[in-house]
Amino acid sequence: MLELGKFAAEEHERLRQKVARTCDVIFTVGVRARGFAAGALAGGMAEEQVFQYEAAERAGRELQAYLQPGDLILIKGSQGVRTEKIVKEIMAEPEKAEQVLVRQEAAWLRPQ
Repeated sequence: MLELGKFAAEEHERLRQKVARTCDVIFTVGVRARGFAAGALAGGMAEEQVFQYEAAERAGRELQAYLQPGDLILIKGSQGVRTEKIVKEIMAEPEKAEQVLVRQEAAWLRPQ
């Protein structure tokens, strides 16, 4: 939500409140998402429901191991942290990533 500019703080706060009421767990990625996680905790989520990561790849691997049927999750991160990597890790059919996810072209998939 960094892309929202001057509206980012207000929109983060609005979303934090909804997350604390509706989500079972949250996994956030990136420095700017730390405030989002803190807001979810302040809104009533327990520490064991809030996971914070610096890298999308690690978040995806750990989320894959964590997921249980029926879980409701929010994957939170600015587009700059490449959260599609998390989604690809947990997809039931990751071979379809190129069809349904952004930034799946060869140039984006090269190691950075």
